[in-house]
Amino acid sequence: RVRARLISETDNNVTLTVELSDTDAEKTVVLGRGELQIGILVEQMRREGYEMIITPPQILTKKCPDTGVELEPYEEVIVDVDAEYSGTVVNALTGSRRGVLVEMSDDSRGKTRMKFEVPSRGLLGFGPEIATVTRGTAVMHHCYVEDREHAGIIGSGSDGGRLVCNSMGKATLFALESLSSRGTLFVAPGDVVYPGMVIGENAKAGDLEVNPVRAKKLDNMRTQSKEEKMYLSPPKRMSVEELIGYMNEDEVIEVTPLSVRLRKLELDSGVRERAARSRKKKMDALKP
Repeated sequence: RVRARLISETDNNVTLTVELSDTDAEKTVVLGRGELQIGILVEQMRREGYEMIITPPQILTKKCPDTGVELEPYEEVIVDVDAEYSGTVVNALTGSRRGVLVEMSDDSRGKTRMKFEVPSRGLLGFGPEIATVTRGTAVMHHCYVEDREHAGIIGSGSDGGRLVCNSMGKATLFALESLSSRGTLFVAPGDVVYPGMVIGENAKAGDLEVNPVRAKKLDNMRTQSKEEKMYLSPPKRMSVEELIGYMNEDEVIEVTPLSVRLRKLELDSGVRERAARSRKKKMDALKP
């Protein structure tokens, strides 16, 4: 049903292309023009009652016919922002996102215009990030420039890991209040969670297994600390478009008519640890 719905969408939307996966007969590859277009399509299908799993987005690459080198698209990014945030924008785009600052100018109104050349992969998830770090004052425009040599491994701009649930049940205020100091939470008390589900962003690097369903121990002893009221900040809710740019390579988005969840591709923690060790060895081998 999902594949038929996607194919019917191409009849009205000529910018979408639907193909069958070469590796898995149950997968369908959708080619579009960025997170926004795919996010709108997924949200529309979700409201129509469809359920699906969204894997991490990939940029289309090609081989140079003369040298055989892998090429990827580069984009020109122009950012207008208040001068006080110009350093933050430069660090965000020229760091792990592999961008290059080409031009920078100031005007009399306290605004700074910067021109970057960035791999298209480096712009995934950058829109919500720049809106947050500049408090909504930045205006960004980007367009395709040309295909250049592959830039290698690109980070997401975030140094934090994930808070991964290790139990099934409903999240409790008692458990979430103690976890709030570990990072930013994505769930609220009463939300249904399960092992492998990402319930927050870790303030430190690396994933952390946590138990958000832990209940408060009940006994007949009364102390001052037990009588204190618990306060919890509202969870961070992200749309499908934001999650597409936010998720890592080992994560997927679980979309149902009632909820949108981010979870690990492998729900078993043991399998995830072995895969993480193998990825770390590959990363170390690529370093000069």
